[in-house]
Amino acid sequence: MSKYWFGSLGLACAMATQSLSATPLTPGQHNLLQGFLLRSCIKRTPLPDASGDHAEAQVQKYCQCASEHLANTFSSEEVMAVLSGQIKKDDPRGKKRLAEASAACAEYLQPDNAE
Repeated sequence: MSKYWFGSLGLACAMATQSLSATPLTPGQHNLLQGFLLRSCIKRTPLPDASGDHAEAQVQKYCQCASEHLANTFSSEEVMAVLSGQIKKDDPRGKKRLAEASAACAEYLQPDNAE
C-alpha cells in the first residue's frame, strides 16, 4: 500500500532521522503535521476496488489511520531538520516509516472493509 501516497510525499519521506534528539511534538504541531499527512494521503491514494462512497470512506479511514500512525513517530527536531533541508525527501529511513504506517492501516483498503 505504501506505493500509493508515499512516493511523492516529500515531507513525510524526509522525516526519518534517528540521530536527532526526540522532543515530542506539541499537540498543535502534531495536529498540523497529521492534517498535512492526511490531506496528502487522500489526494494521492487511488480508490480501492469498491464503488462510490464506499471506496471514498475506505480511503478516508486508511489515510486517517496512516497519518495518525506516522505523525506519532515524529519529533520536533525532525520537523525542523526537514524544514531546514538537513533531511531530504529520499531518506530511506523515512520511506521505512511510511511503509510501516501503510502496513499498519492496509486493512482499511481491503474489499471486505467496504461499508
